[in-house]
Amino acid sequence: MKKVMTKIMFALLAITMIAGGAQAATIYKKDGLTYKLKGDIQIQLRQKAGDDEDFGVDYDDLELKNAVSYDLGNDLKAFAELDFGFKKAAEGSQDSINFEEAYVGFGYKTYSILFGNTDNAADEFGVFGGYESVIAEDAFDGQGLTSGEDLIRADIETEFVTVVLSHELKAENDETSTEIFVSGEFSGVELGAAYQVYEEDADAEDVTSWGLSVAYDAKVVWVGADYSLSDQDGDETSEMNLALEVPVSAVTLGAGYSYIDADTADDEVSAYYANVTYKFPTQKNVKVFAEVQDSDEDDVDPGFLVGMQLKF
Repeated sequence: MKKVMTKIMFALLAITMIAGGAQAATIYKKDGLTYKLKGDIQIQLRQKAGDDEDFGVDYDDLELKNAVSYDLGNDLKAFAELDFGFKKAAEGSQDSINFEEAYVGFGYKTYSILFGNTDNAADEFGVFGGYESVIAEDAFDGQGLTSGEDLIRADIETEFVTVVLSHELKAENDETSTEIFVSGEFSGVELGAAYQVYEEDADAEDVTSWGLSVAYDAKVVWVGADYSLSDQDGDETSEMNLALEVPVSAVTLGAGYSYIDADTADDEVSAYYANVTYKFPTQKNVKVFAEVQDSDEDDVDPGFLVGMQLKF
């Protein structure tokens, strides 16, 4: 117990020091050049759901994002982003900095095209609202195919619909994939759909995944549901998510249910979460939160966490 309390005290001290220095940062803006330093710092005290898991400090996000854009005139801009994460360093790894994203591109009004290392179109899918997940968030996440190192991506936004296209080029490991995500919002109802084709190499069977989602924002309550399925050589894995959020002033109450059924597994698995989030009214980018998670898998004890996030 004494060791646990010591960890808690050190974590709260670290969070307090971080909170004192957080601020929005436009580093430079002149002659059409804008350079912004963005950050996402989330630290939590957590015991993972599982069998006899330890309680400790978890560094969920420690990211610094360098965003640069040039105004080229006539609504055209060139942009780049270089992101670094410090999660591994905080957890005691010898690597002091973990490379996160790097890409360059062009934008015209609400359209853009980029290439480099970043999230693909399938990463946009889903209604999962938990801080941590006990099982995969959806079929795309279950395949581990929501980002790429040799990616070309295009984003198209209109008044009624958003379309994201991406393609992972074959590189050193011969892997390739193509994704599309489409979403639209009408009278508070948001519909989404995603599709992905993945090829491990020229001799492997394609893995196809697709998903559909719907969400409704009634202001006093937000509800969402999604269903996704992945097919690999006849072996299917399907997943469903239900999510609920209720805002009460500066507090948001959330809960969710996930269900996964895989042909390659003996049992179906259900998982649950419930959380509460408080955003400070004077600073919306500062929040504290707590969550509990559980599943019906054998030998899995409930997990819980409390934490704090600052973004700039």
